[in-house]
Amino acid sequence: MDYPDHIKLEMPNLSPTMEKGNIQKWLKQVGDEVNPGDVLAAIETDKATVDFEMQEEGFVAALCYPEGAKDVELGKVVAILVENKEDIAAFKDYDPEAASAPATSTQASSTSSQETQQVSNPSSSSQTSSASAS
Repeated sequence: MDYPDHIKLEMPNLSPTMEKGNIQKWLKQVGDEVNPGDVLAAIETDKATVDFEMQEEGFVAALCYPEGAKDVELGKVVAILVENKEDIAAFKDYDPEAASAPATSTQASSTSSQETQQVSNPSSSSQTSSASAS
């Protein structure tokens, strides 16, 4: 599935010994606008609870873990930001695991099969096809 332009926010490394973090509390919700310096969530590390501060601006389109989620590995996508508020709806059912796998969409496959038929029609460059056959 193709998503509008977005920023994947990953579980940050908030202490030198941190390997996983817990999402203690989301301080922003889907649809909220964020600016640099805003706190998205309170993240519990192995040592303390630390604010996950935004470096970007945009709108929260998805929160990928529930509040209270435990042992979220560093680098895992925890939230999605979009630049345009209208793009939030596209991430309603966003799944970071599925997004990294090849997407299968009925619309995309019907469009691509039509394009394939057009491209696969015989063309005047027979040299290309004979060269690829040998």
